[in-house]
Amino acid sequence: MPARKEVRCSFCGSVNVVPLSMFGTAQLVSQYYCHRCKSVFERVRWRNDDKGKGEVIHED
Repeated sequence: MPARKEVRCSFCGSVNVVPLSMFGTAQLVSQYYCHRCKSVFERVRWRNDDKGKGEVIHED
């Protein structure tokens, strides 16, 4: 299994981010908050992003 990429702020590139919500403006994105630039941004959730976090992932 390939390693997950760390989440970086889409505005400043910092890794000092925390998740705000599993779902953002759409079900395919998660919301994060950046402590460095104090921005809220969304990141596309890929198929394996939530493995091990209590969610059921159906693999076809």
